[in-house]
Amino acid sequence: MKHSVVIPLYNKEKYVAETIASLAAQTKKPYELIIVDDCSTDDGLDTARRALLNFEDRFGQTRVRIIELDKNQGPGNARNVGLEASEGELVSFLDADDCYKPDCLEKIGKHMSEESLDLLVLGIRMVPGNTCYPDIDRIREELVALSENLYLIPAALRAVGSPDFIMGVGSNVAVRRKWLAELRYDTGAFLNEGIDFWYRVLKHICSFPDPRIGLFSEICIDVREVEGSLSRINYARWNELEIPVLMKRYRGSNDANDRLLFSMIGQRWFEHAMERLPSARQKTLFTLCNLGVLIKVWYIRTVKI
Repeated sequence: MKHSVVIPLYNKEKYVAETIASLAAQTKKPYELIIVDDCSTDDGLDTARRALLNFEDRFGQTRVRIIELDKNQGPGNARNVGLEASEGELVSFLDADDCYKPDCLEKIGKHMSEESLDLLVLGIRMVPGNTCYPDIDRIREELVALSENLYLIPAALRAVGSPDFIMGVGSNVAVRRKWLAELRYDTGAFLNEGIDFWYRVLKHICSFPDPRIGLFSEICIDVREVEGSLSRINYARWNELEIPVLMKRYRGSNDANDRLLFSMIGQRWFEHAMERLPSARQKTLFTLCNLGVLIKVWYIRTVKI
């Protein structure tokens, strides 16, 4: 199957060459590689161009394209632009500071083809923290084994609400593009936007009969923990932390799976605020001013609705 890989690029001068090198080292090369530069202000774009030249002979027949945006609009928009330009049967995104393991694309294609999977979630390792997701032992009851490290997820919409099941972090998802339809990243979201996008894709797939959602738990992607990235910035004031778009989207939902994911993201949002706000006063203000939504988060997690 032809596999398109989209890399959104913004100020990743230190890392993007290594990311491109991980694609050049694939045992099965991508059908196309699309790099979307979101008006980088560092040397990231030139670094990417040099890396592509250095590995030109390794990419072989891969179609390589660089798209330069004329206005910075965030990673969601960059991914959308790359997605709309892509033509492969399979689509995945790779952040410009993350790296695929050498046989990642080969195994994605093999498993999705042989098992007729519509969407495949991949195992990731956080670097340098060395934490790996998903935690198979904690979600085993949600899985049906297909082969070594490969599982079917019969109740995928429920499974993704578990804090031990990570979908959309480090772009650890591959999908048949036919399922994307008109679905796109929310360009106004900068926290958990990947989880929001992939959950909507998953809901779309699961609205049809006999969806086949897979999990390949082997570590396929090293996800770099970069201080200062959108998910790891520090805040001066409590009101700089907006409610994640996914929580806004499903806050009033009566669907059990929506509510479970809402509460899981809400718990992460609260923990993120407690880690990234500078003082006890700002943390207290955050809690008090968001008390209504936080009570709903804690209630759902407590009673497991």
